[in-house]
Amino acid sequence: MAAVDYLRAHDLVAEPLPGGRIYVWPADNITPEVRVWIKAHKAELLQELSPANSDRRRSWKVIRGGKTIATLCGRLMTPEQALEAAKARWSDASIEE
Repeated sequence: MAAVDYLRAHDLVAEPLPGGRIYVWPADNITPEVRVWIKAHKAELLQELSPANSDRRRSWKVIRGGKTIATLCGRLMTPEQALEAAKARWSDASIEE
């Protein structure tokens, strides 16, 4: 079982943070045993979550009428997820990849 799958089995989500850190949530689902497991498998988690192996990013520029009007920031999103989030607010928006 992959490290990320172990977390999912415990109803947890993990995202990489700058500086080789990992954000695991929701905190209420992190038991002391799972916390120890996360520390022991940190390298494996970071490798699986590496954005270098993905097109997911934390920020995307929102374009409307040829101009940047906003930046979506927050969780890791694929281009498709970012476009969906932008279009939820501005139906004619696009994103800059």
